[in-house]
Amino acid sequence: MKVLAMAWRNLFRHKMRIMTTLSAVILSLAGLVVFQGFLQQLMAAFRDSTILSGLGHIQISSSQQYWKTGEYSPYAFGIPQAKAIEEHLRKDARVSAVFPSTGFTAVAGIGTHSTTLLVKAYPPERMLFSSHTATSADPSQLSRQQFSLGTLEAGQLPGPRSTNKLWLGTTAAKILHVKPGATVTLMALLPNGGVNGRDFAVQGLFSSPGFDKDFAYTDYATAMSFTGQQNPPVLNVILTHRQTTKAVNSDLRQRFPAVSTRTWRQLAVYYEQVNGMFGSFLGVIQAIILLVSLFLLSNAMARTVLERQKEWGTLRAVGSPARGIITLILTEGMLWGALGSLSGVALGLVSCAVVNLWGGLPFHNGPQLLTVPLRPDLSNIAKIILPFVATGALAALGPALKAVRQNPADSLRERA
Repeated sequence: MKVLAMAWRNLFRHKMRIMTTLSAVILSLAGLVVFQGFLQQLMAAFRDSTILSGLGHIQISSSQQYWKTGEYSPYAFGIPQAKAIEEHLRKDARVSAVFPSTGFTAVAGIGTHSTTLLVKAYPPERMLFSSHTATSADPSQLSRQQFSLGTLEAGQLPGPRSTNKLWLGTTAAKILHVKPGATVTLMALLPNGGVNGRDFAVQGLFSSPGFDKDFAYTDYATAMSFTGQQNPPVLNVILTHRQTTKAVNSDLRQRFPAVSTRTWRQLAVYYEQVNGMFGSFLGVIQAIILLVSLFLLSNAMARTVLERQKEWGTLRAVGSPARGIITLILTEGMLWGALGSLSGVALGLVSCAVVNLWGGLPFHNGPQLLTVPLRPDLSNIAKIILPFVATGALAALGPALKAVRQNPADSLRERA
Protein backbone atom coordinates (compact mmCIF):
# COMPACT_ATOMS: atom_id res chain seq x y z
CA MET A 1 0.00 0.00 0.00
CA LYS A 2 2.90 2.33 0.81
CA VAL A 3 4.48 1.59 -2.58
CA LEU A 4 1.18 2.34 -4.32
CA ALA A 5 0.82 5.69 -2.53
CA MET A 6 4.41 6.64 -3.36
CA ALA A 7 3.97 5.64 -7.00
CA TRP A 8 0.78 7.69 -7.23
CA ARG A 9 2.56 10.81 -5.89
CA ASN A 10 5.46 10.30 -8.30
CA LEU A 11 3.01 10.04 -11.18
CA PHE A 12 2.19 13.77 -11.07
CA ARG A 13 5.67 15.17 -10.58
CA HIS A 14 5.72 15.99 -14.31
CA LYS A 15 2.14 16.93 -15.09
CA MET A 16 2.82 18.18 -18.61
CA ARG A 17 4.60 14.96 -19.53
CA ILE A 18 1.85 12.72 -18.29
CA MET A 19 -0.75 14.84 -20.08
CA THR A 20 1.04 14.81 -23.42
CA THR A 21 1.92 11.10 -23.18
CA LEU A 22 -1.51 9.89 -22.15
CA SER A 23 -3.50 12.18 -24.44
CA ALA A 24 -2.80 9.97 -27.47
CA VAL A 25 -3.68 6.85 -25.47
CA ILE A 26 -6.87 8.42 -24.11
CA LEU A 27 -8.09 9.63 -27.51
CA SER A 28 -7.30 6.28 -29.14
CA LEU A 29 -9.16 4.37 -26.45
CA ALA A 30 -12.12 6.74 -26.60
CA GLY A 31 -12.32 6.15 -30.34
CA LEU A 32 -12.13 2.39 -29.75
CA VAL A 33 -15.00 2.53 -27.24
CA VAL A 34 -17.15 4.57 -29.64
CA PHE A 35 -16.39 2.21 -32.54
CA GLN A 36 -17.04 -0.81 -30.34
CA GLY A 37 -20.37 0.67 -29.26
CA PHE A 38 -21.35 1.33 -32.88
CA LEU A 39 -20.27 -2.11 -34.04
CA GLN A 40 -21.87 -3.84 -31.06
CA GLN A 41 -25.26 -2.28 -31.73
CA LEU A 42 -25.02 -2.68 -35.49
CA MET A 43 -24.21 -6.39 -35.21
CA ALA A 44 -26.92 -6.89 -32.58
CA ALA A 45 -29.45 -5.34 -34.97
CA PHE A 46 -28.05 -7.42 -37.84
CA ARG A 47 -28.29 -10.57 -35.72
CA ASP A 48 -31.89 -10.00 -34.65
CA SER A 49 -33.00 -8.81 -38.09
CA THR A 50 -31.46 -11.97 -39.56
CA ILE A 51 -33.38 -14.09 -37.06
CA LEU A 52 -36.62 -12.21 -37.71
CA SER A 53 -36.35 -12.06 -41.50
CA GLY A 54 -37.39 -15.66 -42.11
CA LEU A 55 -35.35 -17.90 -39.82
CA GLY A 56 -36.77 -17.68 -36.33
CA HIS A 57 -34.78 -18.68 -33.27
CA ILE A 58 -35.54 -22.34 -33.90
CA GLN A 59 -36.80 -24.24 -36.94
CA ILE A 60 -38.41 -27.67 -36.67
CA SER A 61 -38.75 -30.24 -39.47
CA SER A 62 -39.34 -33.96 -39.81
CA SER A 63 -35.87 -34.86 -41.06
CA GLN A 64 -32.29 -33.58 -41.06
CA GLN A 65 -32.36 -33.87 -44.84
CA TYR A 66 -34.76 -30.93 -44.99
CA TRP A 67 -31.94 -28.51 -44.12
CA LYS A 68 -30.04 -29.67 -47.22
CA THR A 69 -32.68 -30.13 -49.92
CA GLY A 70 -36.10 -29.37 -48.50
CA GLU A 71 -36.42 -25.60 -48.30
CA TYR A 72 -37.77 -25.24 -51.85
CA SER A 73 -38.67 -28.88 -52.44
CA PRO A 74 -40.55 -29.55 -49.19
CA TYR A 75 -43.00 -32.21 -50.31
CA ALA A 76 -41.38 -35.16 -48.51
CA PHE A 77 -40.82 -33.38 -45.20
CA GLY A 78 -44.27 -32.84 -43.71
CA ILE A 79 -44.38 -32.94 -39.90
CA PRO A 80 -47.19 -35.35 -38.85
CA GLN A 81 -47.23 -34.09 -35.23
CA ALA A 82 -47.08 -30.40 -36.18
CA LYS A 83 -50.28 -29.46 -34.29
CA ALA A 84 -49.11 -31.20 -31.11
CA ILE A 85 -45.77 -29.38 -31.29
CA GLU A 86 -47.50 -26.03 -31.85
CA GLU A 87 -49.83 -26.58 -28.89
CA HIS A 88 -46.90 -27.54 -26.67
CA LEU A 89 -44.86 -24.48 -27.65
CA ARG A 90 -47.74 -22.04 -27.24
CA LYS A 91 -47.94 -23.07 -23.58
CA ASP A 92 -44.25 -22.27 -23.10
CA ALA A 93 -43.77 -18.79 -21.60
CA ARG A 94 -40.41 -18.50 -23.35
CA VAL A 95 -42.04 -18.72 -26.80
CA SER A 96 -43.38 -15.53 -28.38
CA ALA A 97 -44.76 -17.10 -31.58
CA VAL A 98 -44.81 -20.42 -33.41
CA PHE A 99 -46.22 -20.85 -36.91
CA PRO A 100 -45.82 -23.08 -40.00
CA SER A 101 -44.16 -22.13 -43.26
CA THR A 102 -43.41 -23.71 -46.59
CA GLY A 103 -41.84 -22.81 -49.91
CA PHE A 104 -41.55 -23.94 -53.49
CA THR A 105 -39.76 -23.13 -56.72
CA ALA A 106 -41.88 -21.85 -59.57
CA VAL A 107 -41.64 -20.23 -62.97
CA ALA A 108 -43.53 -16.92 -63.01
CA GLY A 109 -44.82 -15.68 -66.32
CA ILE A 110 -46.91 -12.93 -67.84
CA GLY A 111 -47.17 -12.41 -71.56
CA THR A 112 -43.74 -12.98 -73.09
CA HIS A 113 -41.85 -12.38 -69.84
CA SER A 114 -40.86 -15.02 -67.31
CA THR A 115 -38.46 -15.65 -64.44
CA THR A 116 -37.78 -18.32 -61.83
CA LEU A 117 -38.87 -17.50 -58.28
CA LEU A 118 -38.26 -18.99 -54.87
CA VAL A 119 -41.64 -18.56 -53.20
CA LYS A 120 -41.81 -18.56 -49.39
CA ALA A 121 -45.15 -18.77 -47.60
CA TYR A 122 -46.17 -17.76 -44.08
CA PRO A 123 -49.50 -17.01 -42.43
CA PRO A 124 -50.41 -13.44 -43.53
CA GLU A 125 -50.46 -12.12 -39.95
CA ARG A 126 -46.81 -13.20 -39.62
CA MET A 127 -45.56 -11.29 -42.68
CA LEU A 128 -44.32 -7.73 -42.19
CA PHE A 129 -43.06 -5.31 -44.83
CA SER A 130 -41.59 -2.13 -43.35
CA SER A 131 -41.84 1.43 -44.70
CA HIS A 132 -39.08 3.83 -45.72
CA THR A 133 -39.48 5.78 -42.48
CA ALA A 134 -36.16 6.22 -40.69
CA THR A 135 -35.93 3.85 -37.74
CA SER A 136 -33.42 3.03 -35.05
CA ALA A 137 -31.13 0.04 -35.48
CA ASP A 138 -32.24 -1.21 -32.10
CA PRO A 139 -33.09 -4.92 -31.73
CA SER A 140 -35.71 -4.11 -29.10
CA GLN A 141 -37.74 -2.26 -31.76
CA LEU A 142 -38.20 -5.38 -33.90
CA SER A 143 -41.49 -7.28 -33.83
CA ARG A 144 -41.33 -10.58 -31.93
CA GLN A 145 -44.50 -11.86 -33.60
CA GLN A 146 -43.71 -11.39 -37.30
CA PHE A 147 -41.01 -11.90 -39.91
CA SER A 148 -39.74 -8.67 -41.45
CA LEU A 149 -39.38 -9.55 -45.14
CA GLY A 150 -38.27 -6.27 -46.69
CA THR A 151 -39.40 -2.73 -47.47
CA LEU A 152 -42.75 -2.23 -49.17
CA GLU A 153 -42.19 -0.14 -52.30
CA ALA A 154 -45.72 -0.26 -53.74
CA GLY A 155 -49.04 -1.99 -53.14
CA GLN A 156 -50.66 -3.23 -49.96
CA LEU A 157 -49.56 -5.10 -46.86
CA PRO A 158 -50.69 -8.70 -46.18
CA GLY A 159 -54.14 -8.96 -44.60
CA PRO A 160 -56.74 -11.57 -43.69
CA ARG A 161 -57.94 -11.73 -47.31
CA SER A 162 -54.58 -12.48 -48.90
CA THR A 163 -55.58 -15.69 -50.73
CA ASN A 164 -53.84 -16.15 -54.11
CA LYS A 165 -51.87 -12.94 -53.61
CA LEU A 166 -48.18 -12.49 -54.34
CA TRP A 167 -45.59 -10.06 -52.94
CA LEU A 168 -42.91 -9.72 -55.58
CA GLY A 169 -39.37 -8.35 -55.36
CA THR A 170 -38.81 -5.10 -57.24
CA THR A 171 -36.11 -6.58 -59.48
CA ALA A 172 -38.30 -9.55 -60.38
CA ALA A 173 -41.16 -7.13 -61.08
CA LYS A 174 -38.95 -5.22 -63.52
CA ILE A 175 -38.07 -8.48 -65.29
CA LEU A 176 -41.76 -9.38 -65.59
CA HIS A 177 -42.83 -5.76 -66.32
CA VAL A 178 -45.59 -5.87 -63.69
CA LYS A 179 -47.03 -3.53 -61.08
CA PRO A 180 -49.39 -4.11 -58.15
CA GLY A 181 -52.73 -5.34 -59.47
CA ALA A 182 -51.25 -7.38 -62.32
CA THR A 183 -51.89 -11.11 -62.58
CA VAL A 184 -48.89 -13.46 -62.74
CA THR A 185 -49.10 -17.19 -63.53
CA LEU A 186 -46.96 -19.49 -61.39
CA MET A 187 -46.02 -22.96 -62.70
CA ALA A 188 -44.52 -25.42 -60.20
CA LEU A 189 -43.32 -29.02 -60.57
CA LEU A 190 -45.08 -31.34 -58.11
CA PRO A 191 -43.51 -34.45 -56.53
CA ASN A 192 -45.52 -36.90 -58.65
CA GLY A 193 -44.07 -35.39 -61.80
CA GLY A 194 -47.10 -33.27 -62.58
CA VAL A 195 -47.15 -29.53 -63.12
CA ASN A 196 -49.53 -27.22 -61.35
CA GLY A 197 -50.33 -23.68 -62.46
CA ARG A 198 -52.29 -20.90 -60.84
CA ASP A 199 -52.86 -17.19 -61.31
CA PHE A 200 -51.67 -14.90 -58.52
CA ALA A 201 -52.54 -11.24 -58.17
CA VAL A 202 -49.51 -9.06 -57.41
CA GLN A 203 -50.48 -7.45 -54.10
CA GLY A 204 -47.26 -5.57 -53.45
CA LEU A 205 -43.65 -4.96 -54.45
CA PHE A 206 -40.84 -5.14 -51.89
CA SER A 207 -37.14 -4.37 -51.86
CA SER A 208 -34.60 -6.40 -49.92
CA PRO A 209 -30.92 -6.36 -50.93
CA GLY A 210 -29.95 -9.76 -52.34
CA PHE A 211 -33.51 -11.10 -52.22
CA ASP A 212 -35.74 -8.96 -54.42
CA LYS A 213 -34.71 -10.64 -57.66
CA ASP A 214 -35.34 -14.28 -56.81
CA PHE A 215 -37.74 -14.24 -53.85
CA ALA A 216 -41.49 -13.83 -53.64
CA TYR A 217 -43.97 -14.36 -50.80
CA THR A 218 -47.50 -15.67 -50.56
CA ASP A 219 -49.76 -16.76 -47.73
CA TYR A 220 -49.35 -20.19 -46.17
CA ALA A 221 -52.86 -21.53 -46.91
CA THR A 222 -52.55 -20.66 -50.62
CA ALA A 223 -49.13 -22.33 -50.87
CA MET A 224 -50.34 -25.52 -49.18
CA SER A 225 -53.35 -25.68 -51.52
CA PHE A 226 -51.18 -24.97 -54.57
CA THR A 227 -48.61 -27.68 -53.76
CA GLY A 228 -51.08 -30.20 -52.32
CA GLN A 229 -49.20 -30.61 -49.05
CA GLN A 230 -51.05 -31.93 -46.00
CA ASN A 231 -48.56 -31.17 -43.22
CA PRO A 232 -46.20 -28.22 -42.87
CA PRO A 233 -42.57 -29.04 -43.70
CA VAL A 234 -41.23 -26.61 -41.11
CA LEU A 235 -42.33 -24.79 -37.97
CA ASN A 236 -40.74 -21.44 -37.11
CA VAL A 237 -40.29 -20.58 -33.44
CA ILE A 238 -39.70 -17.00 -32.25
CA LEU A 239 -38.62 -16.68 -28.62
CA THR A 240 -39.15 -13.82 -26.21
CA HIS A 241 -35.45 -13.84 -25.32
CA ARG A 242 -32.68 -15.08 -27.61
CA GLN A 243 -30.69 -16.37 -24.63
CA THR A 244 -33.24 -19.18 -24.05
CA THR A 245 -32.67 -20.70 -27.51
CA LYS A 246 -30.46 -23.54 -26.30
CA ALA A 247 -32.77 -24.49 -23.42
CA VAL A 248 -35.95 -24.45 -25.54
CA ASN A 249 -34.25 -26.43 -28.29
CA SER A 250 -33.07 -29.03 -25.78
CA ASP A 251 -36.57 -29.37 -24.32
CA LEU A 252 -38.02 -29.79 -27.82
CA ARG A 253 -35.62 -32.57 -28.74
CA GLN A 254 -36.40 -34.42 -25.53
CA ARG A 255 -40.17 -34.03 -25.89
CA PHE A 256 -40.30 -34.79 -29.64
CA PRO A 257 -37.27 -36.94 -30.46
CA ALA A 258 -38.61 -37.87 -33.92
CA VAL A 259 -38.25 -34.34 -35.31
CA SER A 260 -35.13 -32.46 -36.38
CA THR A 261 -34.35 -28.94 -35.13
CA ARG A 262 -31.92 -26.18 -36.03
CA THR A 263 -31.12 -23.09 -33.97
CA TRP A 264 -30.57 -19.65 -35.46
CA ARG A 265 -26.82 -19.98 -35.02
CA GLN A 266 -26.81 -23.07 -37.23
CA LEU A 267 -28.98 -21.36 -39.82
CA ALA A 268 -27.49 -17.84 -39.86
CA VAL A 269 -24.20 -18.77 -41.51
CA TYR A 270 -23.66 -15.37 -43.12
CA TYR A 271 -24.18 -13.53 -39.83
CA GLU A 272 -21.65 -15.77 -38.09
CA GLN A 273 -19.08 -15.09 -40.80
CA VAL A 274 -19.59 -11.31 -40.71
CA ASN A 275 -19.61 -11.23 -36.89
CA GLY A 276 -16.36 -13.21 -36.76
CA MET A 277 -14.75 -10.90 -39.33
CA PHE A 278 -15.70 -7.73 -37.43
CA GLY A 279 -14.61 -9.29 -34.14
CA SER A 280 -11.16 -9.99 -35.62
CA PHE A 281 -11.02 -6.47 -37.05
CA LEU A 282 -11.78 -4.99 -33.64
CA GLY A 283 -9.08 -7.18 -32.08
CA VAL A 284 -6.50 -5.94 -34.61
CA ILE A 285 -7.36 -2.29 -33.86
CA GLN A 286 -6.97 -2.92 -30.13
CA ALA A 287 -3.62 -4.63 -30.68
CA ILE A 288 -2.37 -1.64 -32.73
CA ILE A 289 -3.44 0.78 -29.98
CA LEU A 290 -1.65 -1.39 -27.40
CA LEU A 291 1.58 -1.34 -29.45
CA VAL A 292 1.43 2.44 -29.89
CA SER A 293 0.73 2.84 -26.17
CA LEU A 294 3.68 0.58 -25.33
CA PHE A 295 5.97 2.78 -27.43
CA LEU A 296 4.70 6.03 -25.89
CA LEU A 297 4.80 4.78 -22.31
CA SER A 298 8.25 3.20 -22.76
CA ASN A 299 9.70 6.53 -23.91
CA ALA A 300 8.02 8.43 -21.06
CA MET A 301 9.09 5.91 -18.41
CA ALA A 302 12.67 5.79 -19.74
CA ARG A 303 12.95 9.56 -19.45
CA THR A 304 11.35 9.60 -16.01
CA VAL A 305 13.70 6.91 -14.66
CA LEU A 306 16.75 8.63 -16.19
CA GLU A 307 15.90 11.94 -14.54
CA ARG A 308 15.63 10.27 -11.14
CA GLN A 309 18.91 8.36 -11.19
CA LYS A 310 20.09 10.15 -8.04
CA GLU A 311 16.97 8.97 -6.23
CA TRP A 312 17.67 5.36 -7.17
CA GLY A 313 21.30 5.74 -6.09
CA THR A 314 20.24 7.20 -2.74
CA LEU A 315 17.74 4.42 -2.13
CA ARG A 316 20.34 1.78 -2.96
CA ALA A 317 22.95 3.52 -0.76
CA VAL A 318 20.66 3.48 2.31
CA GLY A 319 19.97 -0.23 1.83
CA SER A 320 16.79 -0.40 -0.24
CA PRO A 321 16.72 -3.70 -2.17
CA ALA A 322 16.72 -3.68 -5.96
CA ARG A 323 13.44 -5.58 -5.89
CA GLY A 324 11.76 -2.71 -4.03
CA ILE A 325 12.92 -0.15 -6.62
CA ILE A 326 11.76 -2.35 -9.48
CA THR A 327 8.39 -2.78 -7.77
CA LEU A 328 8.04 0.99 -7.36
CA ILE A 329 8.83 1.72 -11.03
CA LEU A 330 6.58 -1.10 -12.29
CA THR A 331 3.76 0.21 -10.10
CA GLU A 332 4.19 3.65 -11.62
CA GLY A 333 4.02 2.12 -15.10
CA MET A 334 0.88 0.21 -14.19
CA LEU A 335 -0.69 3.41 -12.86
CA TRP A 336 0.16 5.15 -16.13
CA GLY A 337 -1.62 2.37 -18.02
CA ALA A 338 -4.58 2.33 -15.62
CA LEU A 339 -4.99 6.12 -15.70
CA GLY A 340 -4.81 6.23 -19.49
CA SER A 341 -7.22 3.35 -20.01
CA LEU A 342 -9.77 4.53 -17.43
CA SER A 343 -9.69 8.09 -18.78
CA GLY A 344 -10.02 6.83 -22.36
CA VAL A 345 -12.94 4.55 -21.50
CA ALA A 346 -14.64 7.36 -19.56
CA LEU A 347 -14.22 9.79 -22.48
CA GLY A 348 -15.53 7.11 -24.87
CA LEU A 349 -18.63 6.48 -22.75
CA VAL A 350 -19.31 10.22 -22.45
CA SER A 351 -18.92 10.55 -26.24
CA CYS A 352 -21.39 7.69 -26.76
CA ALA A 353 -23.89 9.35 -24.43
CA VAL A 354 -23.58 12.67 -26.30
CA VAL A 355 -24.05 10.97 -29.69
CA ASN A 356 -27.09 9.10 -28.35
CA LEU A 357 -28.62 12.37 -27.18
CA TRP A 358 -28.56 13.44 -30.85
CA GLY A 359 -30.24 10.19 -31.90
CA GLY A 360 -27.22 8.05 -32.79
CA LEU A 361 -25.11 7.68 -35.94
CA PRO A 362 -26.81 7.41 -39.37
CA PHE A 363 -26.46 4.16 -41.30
CA HIS A 364 -27.96 3.27 -44.68
CA ASN A 365 -29.48 -0.21 -45.00
CA GLY A 366 -30.60 -0.43 -48.61
CA PRO A 367 -33.36 2.15 -49.08
CA GLN A 368 -33.76 2.65 -45.33
CA LEU A 369 -31.90 5.24 -43.27
CA LEU A 370 -31.30 3.85 -39.80
CA THR A 371 -29.91 5.59 -36.75
CA VAL A 372 -27.55 3.46 -34.72
CA PRO A 373 -27.34 4.18 -30.97
CA LEU A 374 -23.91 3.65 -29.44
CA ARG A 375 -24.10 1.03 -26.71
CA PRO A 376 -20.71 -0.44 -25.85
CA ASP A 377 -20.64 -3.83 -24.17
CA LEU A 378 -19.45 -3.08 -20.63
CA SER A 379 -18.05 -6.60 -20.21
CA ASN A 380 -15.84 -6.10 -23.28
CA ILE A 381 -14.80 -2.62 -22.14
CA ALA A 382 -13.69 -4.04 -18.79
CA LYS A 383 -11.40 -6.39 -20.72
CA ILE A 384 -9.71 -3.39 -22.36
CA ILE A 385 -8.39 -1.98 -19.07
CA LEU A 386 -6.32 -4.97 -17.92
CA PRO A 387 -4.19 -5.19 -21.10
CA PHE A 388 -3.37 -1.48 -20.80
CA VAL A 389 -2.34 -1.90 -17.17
CA ALA A 390 -0.09 -4.79 -18.27
CA THR A 391 1.24 -2.62 -21.12
CA GLY A 392 2.18 0.10 -18.60
CA ALA A 393 4.07 -2.45 -16.49
CA LEU A 394 5.82 -3.84 -19.56
CA ALA A 395 6.82 -0.33 -20.65
CA ALA A 396 8.38 0.30 -17.21
CA LEU A 397 10.24 -3.02 -17.02
CA GLY A 398 13.26 -1.99 -19.16
CA PRO A 399 13.86 1.35 -17.40
CA ALA A 400 13.39 -0.35 -13.99
CA LEU A 401 16.06 -2.95 -14.72
CA LYS A 402 18.38 -0.25 -16.00
CA ALA A 403 17.88 1.77 -12.80
CA VAL A 404 18.99 -1.06 -10.49
CA ARG A 405 21.84 -2.33 -12.63
CA GLN A 406 23.83 0.89 -12.34
CA ASN A 407 26.27 1.24 -9.47
CA PRO A 408 24.79 3.45 -6.68
CA ALA A 409 27.90 5.66 -6.68
CA ASP A 410 27.56 6.24 -10.44
CA SER A 411 23.87 6.98 -10.01
CA LEU A 412 24.62 9.64 -7.38
CA ARG A 413 27.03 11.34 -9.81
CA GLU A 414 24.38 11.42 -12.61
CA ARG A 415 23.01 14.78 -13.70
CA ALA A 416 19.38 15.12 -14.75
